[in-house]
Amino acid sequence: MNDDQIFEQFRMWRSWTVGSVEGLTEEIIDHIPEHHRNNIRWNMGHILAGWDHTVSQTLDIERMLPLQYHVMFPRESSPADWNEQPPSYEELLKQLKEQPDKMIEVCRGKLDQPLKDEFFHMKTLGEMFLFHMNHEALHMSTINIIKRAAKHQLVK
Repeated sequence: MNDDQIFEQFRMWRSWTVGSVEGLTEEIIDHIPEHHRNNIRWNMGHILAGWDHTVSQTLDIERMLPLQYHVMFPRESSPADWNEQPPSYEELLKQLKEQPDKMIEVCRGKLDQPLKDEFFHMKTLGEMFLFHMNHEALHMSTINIIKRAAKHQLVK
């Protein structure tokens, strides 16, 4: 598999992620269903921050997202921990749409570059790229579960 095939997969998955969150209300994106720690807004930010963190760290470049994303959306965090206003839905959606082109631009020709530290036995940026596509699919599924629960619970 070559770089362009991997990048096209990324674009495809991201278009599905964007499609799953477009047109939602603030009430739906901020709803945390029973037995969940997070909402759709958190999942959107978490997807963005994960990509940004890995790529900037591996390529030793400045983060492309504001520090706020890395503070509010890391693994194991929750909206319950927030002490400031999160990015708006419109901003998160814009970032989700724009991020693939930025990631592809800085990663083209560098997927064989070693990670600074192994991550779940992954050793290269390309392996991490594939991991993040799967991670995004997992969070897209979570977004769809939360969306269904929110629509059901908020109707009552």
